[in-house]
Amino acid sequence: MKSLALPFFAALLATIGYAFISPEAEKEVMLTCNVNACERIDSIYLYEFNGISFKKASAAPTTDWTTYRFKVPATSPRFYYVGLDAVNMKPIILGTEGSLTLNGSCAQFQGAQLPDSDLNKNYETVKNNLNAHKNEFSMMLQQLQAADRQGNVDLVNTIIMKMATLDKRRLSYLDSLKKASPYLGKVAAINTYVSYQIHGTSDMTELEYFATQYFKFVDWKDADYNYMPWVFEQMKSYAQTMSSVGFPEAVQKDFMDKLLAQIPTESRTYLLAMGGMINGMQAAKSPLLGVYAKRYVEKYQKTEPIAADQVAQLLKTSGSFVSGGEAPDFTMNDRDGKPVKLSDFRGKVMLVDFWASWCGPCRRENPHVVELYNHYHKKGFDVLGVSLDKTREPWLAAIEKDGLAWHHVSDLKGWSNDAARLYGVSSIPHTVLVDKDGKIIARNLRGEQLTAKLKEIFGE
Repeated sequence: MKSLALPFFAALLATIGYAFISPEAEKEVMLTCNVNACERIDSIYLYEFNGISFKKASAAPTTDWTTYRFKVPATSPRFYYVGLDAVNMKPIILGTEGSLTLNGSCAQFQGAQLPDSDLNKNYETVKNNLNAHKNEFSMMLQQLQAADRQGNVDLVNTIIMKMATLDKRRLSYLDSLKKASPYLGKVAAINTYVSYQIHGTSDMTELEYFATQYFKFVDWKDADYNYMPWVFEQMKSYAQTMSSVGFPEAVQKDFMDKLLAQIPTESRTYLLAMGGMINGMQAAKSPLLGVYAKRYVEKYQKTEPIAADQVAQLLKTSGSFVSGGEAPDFTMNDRDGKPVKLSDFRGKVMLVDFWASWCGPCRRENPHVVELYNHYHKKGFDVLGVSLDKTREPWLAAIEKDGLAWHHVSDLKGWSNDAARLYGVSSIPHTVLVDKDGKIIARNLRGEQLTAKLKEIFGE
């Protein structure tokens, strides 16, 4: 198939000879910032990103409020950020071009331009193309899921053919870019994911394919990823998806540990990857956040003390979804209108069960919970059902019909249930297992996983 990107690559190849200057030829890089609206701003800053926070790399003072100059060592391409602070700044690639000029405004650095930097201009083009590919792929996945739900086989096959065409375009784009600009080819590599429908095999599910093939084209040992923010962004996306698709915690952890094992542990790439993973888990309210946040703090508390402190603080404020964290207390009325507090049950192992009468999977799980309740209740196991119903009558009828003999509360606010919002519940059934001291043991245990955990706690 003829690549849609060929005109771009023809232009890029024409400039590649002088877009990159070897570090041996240039010992330092000069960045001149011509900016307006900088009255009384005597310095602007160059930052580096460590996966958690932005660190000042250098400062550029001024004498005329319009011109600021930075000098950095000549290196392989490296991302920096230039601006007034960690919010108002512009990402920029430095290291290989001897001198660059940035034109913009102190009021909004994000819109600054780099007219004489071929590398940065080409990067913007590549970024836009990659984002367009991602958006097109995402739209096709949504269309495919809708067609599959409707049972429209012809439409499913048509969409899969379109996905095959998009995959070919993406792979062609990646191959061409590697030849035109090795560095930008690596940017494309970490942003290229081809479809399971075309490239998957019968020995793995679509989720397993995603877990193992999302970074298929990345060489984690390549030092050019050490300062590339896409490591953070794509690892964040990966971790957020892995935390949201229903994998058991142990399976998630196994996939994530295997991925991290591919990255040299003392590299800066590992630092960015850990930051992205923690950020993605935080966004998805993953119970595994505690595992990786603690690992981050232990590893980087000496070399990245500010970032490690921020992650440690995150652990303190994320107790509602971190295993081992304090289960946030809440009070809600029971069926008789009497207030019930979670902390009233201290001394017991509690299953906080978020459910609703209209939730089919919840109702199908109820007989199993009844069985466990009957078996372990005398040993100190109890259940607190938190209903996301909006109407009282169906809620009470479901309790009666399913024989749910434990405690039940609801504020009849549906998805706006106060306890559900406190615990970040976005789907049901959802469970939180709490120990006798009010600490979270695990979240979202159901079926055999819940049985195994209770056997571990109470024995047979």
